[in-house]
Amino acid sequence: MNTSNFIKQSLYFQGLPIYDTDISHIQMILFTVNQAQRSLNTFPNLNAKVPITIVDKRLLR
Repeated sequence: MNTSNFIKQSLYFQGLPIYDTDISHIQMILFTVNQAQRSLNTFPNLNAKVPITIVDKRLLR
């Protein structure tokens, strides 16, 4: 299914207004969300542990 048709149908089924100028913005948002989801699928335990950072105090001066 075409992405723009999917977005228009989804908006219609939810009772939201459909503006053709917004479709490209919604596509970019969905693309960004899908990219983030792929990263989490690849590294599922990415945020399981808090990273430990050791800072050399001499570098802060």
